[in-house]
Amino acid sequence: MGDRAPVHITIGGTMPRDALAEFAGIADSYDLRVEWDGEPFDPAAIVAGEPLELYGTELNGGQLPEIDDFCVRHGLVFRRWSGGCLGAFLPEIVVFDGSGPMRDYTASEDEYLLFPPSWINSFTRLRELKRAMARAEITVPPLVIA
Repeated sequence: MGDRAPVHITIGGTMPRDALAEFAGIADSYDLRVEWDGEPFDPAAIVAGEPLELYGTELNGGQLPEIDDFCVRHGLVFRRWSGGCLGAFLPEIVVFDGSGPMRDYTASEDEYLLFPPSWINSFTRLRELKRAMARAEITVPPLVIA
């Protein structure tokens, strides 16, 4: 059965209209909601001018691999927080800015980024640390269906 954890993902960018049904099917398979313990995702929940926020509870490993893959295939920007499971895995934040690799970071249960001292100490200048922090804290654009 695996260890279970909550997930919060924010998605933005331009999604092809013909991919919306596929996305909705994947979201349904994870029982993603439009708010914590709210209504199941329905494409009608997409609000013009805003990114899409989806929530899941009790997900295996706190992961959404098919959602992540869908977003990468379609160049959709996302920020996903996954809660941890004591003794199994830590909370994490995964970001994808629409191209290149996904980047993952250790996080708190409150969805904040955490940088271990060894990582921080590896920087020789404060501006390098600030740049790395800015890369981790992406701004997700509105989700547009085109």
